[in-house]
Amino acid sequence: MDVFEVLKAISKRKRILTESGVTECEASSKAELDISEEYHISLLDIKKLNR
Repeated sequence: MDVFEVLKAISKRKRILTESGVTECEASSKAELDISEEYHISLLDIKKLNR
């Protein structure tokens, strides 16, 4: 999985969460955590990518 696929997955998850009523800040954090766990990528690396 390359960087762009990870960012796309985070963006998609964030959009789904915001559409369900979660605030954008919470959705961003939750999306990063979900993708980190799902693809076994460290959360620190995900946060660096998503800056």
